Amino acid sequence: MQMVGKFLDRGFTDKQAKLKAVWDNQSIASICSQMPNLTILAANVAASRDLRSLARSDYELLDRFARETRAGYCAGCSRICQEAVDGTVPVSDVMRCLVYWRDYGDHTLAREVYAGLSEEVRVRLAAVDYSKAEKVCPHGLAIADLMREASRMLT
Repeated sequence: MQMVGKFLDRGFTDKQAKLKAVWDNQSIASICSQMPNLTILAANVAASRDLRSLARSDYELLDRFARETRAGYCAGCSRICQEAVDGTVPVSDVMRCLVYWRDYGDHTLAREVYAGLSEEVRVRLAAVDYSKAEKVCPHGLAIADLMREASRMLT
């Protein structure tokens, strides 16, 4: 709430601030921002037309927020967890389904992507030992719990 309030005081939302931070990052060539309705499209356009830059304190606040919430989302560094489970299941693909379900509220897309996994892979999700993957996960995710949750929710 502190982060949201700070950005609202500056005249933009936390989501617009995140877009500005990405656009300012010279290491990122492009982004894909899901815009399922006109409200989000308008907010993104407004952020792109607003020429104000983020202050150093804004970046620090975004960094702190990312550190404090990192155990709640997958960063998509699938190479790490894939190696840890010997490639037996596509951990980051399943995590992406959870993002669609939880964060975007798009249950249809979550189920469609999950259904695109082979039946063999979906069955294997509950049987894989994720302990090595959890130890090497940079975000400290409870991967085993998340895979079980995805199995229950998305079938």
